[in-house]
Amino acid sequence: MNMSESVKKPSKTAALIQEVATDMFANYGYDGTIMDELAVKTGANKASIYYHFGNKKGLYEACMTSLFSGVANQVLAAITQQNAPLDKLSAFIRAFSKAAYACPNMPAVLMREMASSGENMPVSARQQMQRLLFGLKDILEEGVRKRVLIPIQPLTVQVMIVGSLSLYITSEPLRNKIQSAEKVDISVSEMTEEVVMMIQNGLKVTQK
Repeated sequence: MNMSESVKKPSKTAALIQEVATDMFANYGYDGTIMDELAVKTGANKASIYYHFGNKKGLYEACMTSLFSGVANQVLAAITQQNAPLDKLSAFIRAFSKAAYACPNMPAVLMREMASSGENMPVSARQQMQRLLFGLKDILEEGVRKRVLIPIQPLTVQVMIVGSLSLYITSEPLRNKIQSAEKVDISVSEMTEEVVMMIQNGLKVTQK
């Protein structure tokens, strides 16, 4: 038996519970997600939910870890496709934006957790954000060594990238409701390119 065969895949019921629960956690938060309502939405009884995930906390951990690891995996994979530090930095920003926009539950949960000081954020989910931070740290340190980027704290850059794009993505429905005589909104892809430009221009070593 090979490694892939030895890993037990989640049942269809468990996968459905996790999918619906992720939506509910993103829309209503941890406290606002009620297990009775989850049971109704999934057609699974509460005993089945607890059988697969132990309790609400275990369910939240499974949902959040899967959610954040999916985005982190895409970003880190995109970095490996580039060679130069500036190209890696651009790839980081664009990949995060693309992954987060395709999976809006992720930035929605992240914004909720930031607002509540990460009160319910599982350690395993936070570790996925740390993976992004360490990947960004490697890019920035390489850029400094090659004298193309100025020294800066990686967390500062991550907050600028992840924070601004997460806010922009989650606020899209609100912005769409704002009526204006002239167009003031831009697409997420346009916003992403502006973030790329500002981060690059701010961190590039000025040639003398």
